[in-house]
Amino acid sequence: MNTCDGYIGSPDQHVARPLVQIAPMLDVSYKDFRQFIRILTQRSQLWSEMVVDNTLRFSHKEGRQLSGFLDFGTNEHPIVCQLGGSNSSGLAEAAQIVETWGYDEVNLNVGCPSDRVCCKGEFGASLMTRPELVRDCVRAMSRMVQLPVTVKTRLGVDDLDSPEFTSSFVRTVAQGGCKHFIMHARKAWLKGLSPAQNRSVPPLQYDRVIRLCREFPDLNFSINGGITSLEHARGILAIAPGNLLGIMIGRAASSNPCMLWDADRSVYGEAQNPLGVAPTRRSVAKAYERYLEEAHPGDEQAAARGGKTHLALKPILGLLAGCPGNRTFRQALETLQRDKQIRCEGPAVILQKALLAVEHQAAGVL
Repeated sequence: MNTCDGYIGSPDQHVARPLVQIAPMLDVSYKDFRQFIRILTQRSQLWSEMVVDNTLRFSHKEGRQLSGFLDFGTNEHPIVCQLGGSNSSGLAEAAQIVETWGYDEVNLNVGCPSDRVCCKGEFGASLMTRPELVRDCVRAMSRMVQLPVTVKTRLGVDDLDSPEFTSSFVRTVAQGGCKHFIMHARKAWLKGLSPAQNRSVPPLQYDRVIRLCREFPDLNFSINGGITSLEHARGILAIAPGNLLGIMIGRAASSNPCMLWDADRSVYGEAQNPLGVAPTRRSVAKAYERYLEEAHPGDEQAAARGGKTHLALKPILGLLAGCPGNRTFRQALETLQRDKQIRCEGPAVILQKALLAVEHQAAGVL
């Protein structure tokens, strides 16, 4: 596949082929994180955190603000909203709400193994054991919105993990109208493994996703799981069938975000990246500093909301991953946040001071 051919039939970036997708991650993929990623790549597809269908429905009916769940900047397109739920009518109603907010796609979570979603809400990876229900949910959502309705799932769950099971699951869910499956190339163990272990202990099987592409040529797929560099992503895209639309990157985008700063050029074929031909960690930090100044200005109320300051700075914690000064940077951010007087000045000032600490300890790294 020619990875420079990033478009699929339209020059509108909102419908561009999602060659690079930034995974939905609980407590990570909120607006500040997505804005930080947009500094590094303007073409990659962004995803929201998973939002529970009932949260949107009840908040909407009671007239409560939905911005905390659904707000995004115009620069965040293309962007996908992921929903969690298992009631077809509830998901359809939530999908309608998502559509009114201007998202480009709505996705159903059928892959998260966290206790926060599987055991308590009867959704996430546990839904793999009920493919007909997933089909019905997708069908109900598809009938209510004009947006593409996609499914993010895994190769299997617990002992239901044979290639035959996965094929049957895909075939059944596709009957509901799903044309794009984002496949975490591992099974999920719902008992005995933590969410973190479920991202590493079950072996990766990219070859099985490739076989699904060939088995279902009229459907589209993306691969998720264990992809930690653009080189790795390009290598998979180069040998995959054309209906492998893209590669989803999760924890690596959070722990080492600068890995993404060449995505627009090296994967999408742009002449240059958002930060120019030779981006630096300093240029990344300064761009995010400007965002923080506008989005989170310092004041007494900001100082009182220490948690909000933490969330504003969390996306940039991985700025120096693998570089000298990484520990100094992270420790400086943590220490400065604890000082209420400094918090009054806002997260942008905290970032400035942390960068000064790095320059003193590891000159030239920025």
